[in-house]
Amino acid sequence: MKMRHILLAVALTLLLMGCQAEEPVGTVSVPPETSLSAVVSTPLEDTPAPAPSRPAQPTPEELLAQHPIDGTHDAFLVDTGGRLGTLLVTAEKGERIPKSELGDFAVTLSVWNPRNMEMPLQTMETEVEDWCFGRHETVDANFDGHMDFSVLCFMGNQPNYWYLWVWDEEAGQFTEVPEYTEISSPRCNPETEVIDGWERYSPDGDGVTTFHRWEDGKLVCVRRIEVWWEPDEAIRTEEEITVFPMHLKVEDRIDGELTQVYYQYFSPGESFSSEQEKWENLDYHGE
Repeated sequence: MKMRHILLAVALTLLLMGCQAEEPVGTVSVPPETSLSAVVSTPLEDTPAPAPSRPAQPTPEELLAQHPIDGTHDAFLVDTGGRLGTLLVTAEKGERIPKSELGDFAVTLSVWNPRNMEMPLQTMETEVEDWCFGRHETVDANFDGHMDFSVLCFMGNQPNYWYLWVWDEEAGQFTEVPEYTEISSPRCNPETEVIDGWERYSPDGDGVTTFHRWEDGKLVCVRRIEVWWEPDEAIRTEEEITVFPMHLKVEDRIDGELTQVYYQYFSPGESFSSEQEKWENLDYHGE
């Protein structure tokens, strides 16, 4: 009886050793309460795709480079210095104006915001001489810190006249200044805030010098100096040379109107330039 108990114990020991030898080494079992889906990674197709990147917004300089500039197209940039920043201005030359004595052509000017090129901010219709098309300037003509632009409309041997549009920051657009077209060869001086002009009559140095200032938002002429000669005052010298006496007249803006404040007659050969130079100083009002 005792021997039977010993044999049974040995058999059980051998059985347990065999079970342990069959168990795989290093295998980790998944607890029955753990779902298989929690162990498997999320499928790739369920991962949200990254949003597509938007194309870079063209700079004003890049837009300008894309615009044609030739005999019938022009383009330039105007840095307004305001909330809209730099704007693109384009010009398109149209048909010849039939009744124009100067052979003028219709021109369409368009102002564009480079950040929204769907439609122009504004469009202006004007006309220029054929050879003036494509000539423009950017300048702070009203000295308010915002850049404006002008377009050449007429050009002679010396006189040249320009259209002007000044930037209105409050309105967010350009406004034309008709008085600017009365100034020949305009020069804007930011130190004096004066726009002076010069129109030559002849090689003798005669002509008109003008000075304009801004008053209550309007461009007005504050002084006009004219030097001229009269054809019927011709004088023949002993050398058989025709000479003319010269006239110099100065007008100042008084009570809203140009009023003559000085006049002098100069005999042939007598210099008028020194007297004219005195009056070109707006602080000078005569002796």
